[in-house]
Amino acid sequence: MKRVIAILSAIVVSPCFAAYTGNYSGKVSWVHIYDSDTIYFALESMPTDHQCPNNYFTLPSSLTESQINRYYSMLLAARTSGAVVSVGYDKVNPSCVNGSPMVYALGM
Repeated sequence: MKRVIAILSAIVVSPCFAAYTGNYSGKVSWVHIYDSDTIYFALESMPTDHQCPNNYFTLPSSLTESQINRYYSMLLAARTSGAVVSVGYDKVNPSCVNGSPMVYALGM
């Protein structure tokens, strides 16, 4: 039974870590919200290895409202202050949302 639980845990957890394969840092050049759940933003210099057709990032709509609010506040603060943000995304197996790379981590 313990072996079954361990195998199922590995299957459930492993995709979460496999998708986050790249980091890129830069200053935020713009932030847009086109609906209440999805936030798009671009850095002054975007990575070229994300393999998605659009050259800006997307925060996934699967985030909770509090996560969206925190990320949005961080992006606005970084845009206003000129601070550099670090974006975690998938550069090996692209996770494109509406044609742009999905963000897995965001920090200042």
